[in-house]
Amino acid sequence: MKVARQPNLEPMPEDTEAKIFRAAEEEFVARGYKGARMQHIADQAGINKSLLHYYYRSKEKLFRAVFSKTAEKVFPKIPKMWGWDVPLIERMERFVDGYIDILLKNPMLPSFVMHELQQNPGQLVSMFGDLLSFPFQKVKEEILRSMESGEIRKTDPEHLLANVVGLCVFPFVARPMLEKVTGMSKEEFDQFLIDRKQHVKEFIHRALAP
Repeated sequence: MKVARQPNLEPMPEDTEAKIFRAAEEEFVARGYKGARMQHIADQAGINKSLLHYYYRSKEKLFRAVFSKTAEKVFPKIPKMWGWDVPLIERMERFVDGYIDILLKNPMLPSFVMHELQQNPGQLVSMFGDLLSFPFQKVKEEILRSMESGEIRKTDPEHLLANVVGLCVFPFVARPMLEKVTGMSKEEFDQFLIDRKQHVKEFIHRALAP
């Protein structure tokens, strides 16, 4: 679903739009939605603030435009990452690799989703319901079968999936706080996020291996 800019406006050059989106993503990731400033986005994009407001009118409209473009690219990939025909633990480990790779390439996505869930949860579903679909019931049945066969130890499927997703997403959502608390530099935290894949996979193995 594409979020349209204001009607009856002159077309924006593609390179200008790309610069605005790139600057907006960096601003929303670094400062969160509430802390983001249109002036800073305009400065980083190399345009004046009046032109930015001419095309997007408000921070909310720009936020939605950037979020929509990212979501259309990313959301369809997530359900497909569960399609490997391998044992459950290995499948979950591969899911972690793929999911964190998506977040590394689109670090603004968790913050965008959190903002929408807080402000407009119904609209998030209405905008991206089809793209957000995840075969939860099928995954739950596979987890239960794997427990019955002794492939994995007994656990609660809902809590298991919530733990795995939470362990992947939380460092991206809480990055400003974690950087401050840990004293990590931007470069150090970037490496921390890359290393996160291995740590989450180790958690899965310890939690599920019989």
